[in-house]
Amino acid sequence: MIQVRIGMNITYRQLRLFLEVFETRSITAAAGRQHITQSAASKVIAELEAQLGFDLFDRTTRRVEPNDAAREFHAFAVDVVATMQAATRSVEELIAMKRGKVSIAASPLMIYGLLSGPIADYRGRFPGVRFELHELSTDEAVDCVRAGTVDFGLAAVDAELPGVATTVVYRDSMHVVVNDRNPLAQRASVSLAELADSEHISLRRFYSVRRTLDQLVAGKGVSLPSGIEVGTLTSALGLVRRGAGLLIAPGYVAAIAQEWGMRTLPIADLPRDVHQISLIQRRLARPTLAARQFLQELVPRLDQDAGGNAVGREGR
Repeated sequence: MIQVRIGMNITYRQLRLFLEVFETRSITAAAGRQHITQSAASKVIAELEAQLGFDLFDRTTRRVEPNDAAREFHAFAVDVVATMQAATRSVEELIAMKRGKVSIAASPLMIYGLLSGPIADYRGRFPGVRFELHELSTDEAVDCVRAGTVDFGLAAVDAELPGVATTVVYRDSMHVVVNDRNPLAQRASVSLAELADSEHISLRRFYSVRRTLDQLVAGKGVSLPSGIEVGTLTSALGLVRRGAGLLIAPGYVAAIAQEWGMRTLPIADLPRDVHQISLIQRRLARPTLAARQFLQELVPRLDQDAGGNAVGREGR
């Protein structure tokens, strides 16, 4: 086995040239590949041999032949050069993020409540990365992902979806949102049955939040009357604020309602993780580097924040 001297300062350039000479059996050919002169290449190889303390090649007038030491050293050189090349590619990709793009499909309030903070933080470190945000309903977001229009979507999906992969990344509770003049505003919590006598503002069924709520209500044998049906949670919150009715919404929406001056209270007879939001990606698709990096930061953050957007501030 070869013995390598301690304290050597072998360079990446030396290893690259060694591998070229090993492959071509010619210092001249190796020099040409590395775009240096033959004399410079000979000097680099001589310096490497001096640092190692043994010869690597048997030289003739026409060729240089690797000896036993070179053949054993070759495996180490290949590993080091391959590692350096992989690291270089990784850094180059990281630099490329300055010119990257991330496209996301989600509902407007999901973008406001769950994505605005992570996006702002990410762009603070990578200001050259551009975000394209598509404010869409659940069904529209899924279609957008399936068509490849966006890198990924966030939505509360309630069934297996063809052509896309879904992973639950956020679990939340459901809350009642009322204005401060509503009799329920002073309550600490409420049950679904106690909401049967109130006027409700509901979302249309192309939102999975509405479909989930319908299933929960049916399971409890409760009827929730609704005289107003809307297409966005933003519209629903505006109506709640004006006293047109109450809204049952996920915790991240309840947190926004609190910011906007409304009151929220938990629904006591529903599980705390009843509302689940999934990351939606097209099967076999490979997101851009910027999107992959953003997801690596976003998913743990969503998991950490799950359920905490409104639960810690209930009863305000």
